[in-house]
Amino acid sequence: MEKANEQRAEQRLNYHWPLQFTNDDKQKAISGQIVDISSQGIAFLCHADEYCPKTGQLLKTNFGVPHFDNSDSFDTVFFNRTGLVHRLDELSSRINRVVVRFKEPLFFKPGEQNISIPDAQNRLEAKSLSIVQAEEKVKVFNEALTRVEEKMNFYAETKEKAEAKAQSETRARAKAEARAKSEAELRKKAEKRAKTEAERRAKVEAEAQKKAELYAEEIARLKTEKTQAIAQIRAKATEIPIEEQPNIKGHDKIKNQDKKTLKNPVIEKVDKFIKDRNKIF
Repeated sequence: MEKANEQRAEQRLNYHWPLQFTNDDKQKAISGQIVDISSQGIAFLCHADEYCPKTGQLLKTNFGVPHFDNSDSFDTVFFNRTGLVHRLDELSSRINRVVVRFKEPLFFKPGEQNISIPDAQNRLEAKSLSIVQAEEKVKVFNEALTRVEEKMNFYAETKEKAEAKAQSETRARAKAEARAKSEAELRKKAEKRAKTEAERRAKVEAEAQKKAELYAEEIARLKTEKTQAIAQIRAKATEIPIEEQPNIKGHDKIKNQDKKTLKNPVIEKVDKFIKDRNKIF
């Protein structure tokens, strides 16, 4: 393996895999990039911001380490380690390098495995390439999944709108049917009331017609009786003899006498009968 410093007691493994760290159980994990690692500690890069650790701070780290075997591949061993920030290097205004010393060492030495540096680098590069390809596939899959989700969301929104429209139409139709039913009931009641009124009017008209006929018959009867009575009175009047007077003077006196005193009682009765306005003919 490549030696970064001859004074180091243990050779380090250089690789650039992601890492996560946090300085508080409640804090969200922050991402960084591994620079190199040994069984005693790790160095990684992070953004130079308020989340970057400080010297002497206690950190919790999560990372993976390649474990090479006799085949052409390797296994990845994942570790959770707590350690103190041993050193903080300001590489630029945006990037810092953090060196952490583990409280508990790893169970193997990543930089001193039975493999040459070129072979280890080739395996790591091949693994990185496969990871990149896998990430590309995942990216394509995620993009396709995003498009599918967008279509599903569109279909869901369209379905929701259609269902809302159908519900609105159903409510409107129910209201219209209820209104039509109410109007039909009102119309039925109005027709029934009109029929009852027509029957009552017909009954009243029939009764009025009947009464009119009775009145007409009564009037005709009264007129007949009146005519007969007048005829009888006139007939009786003609049967009464007029008494002769002894001389002309007395005759003239009688002639000039008040007509009212000369009238026969029967004639007076006829006049009274005729002049009686309260009499119904």
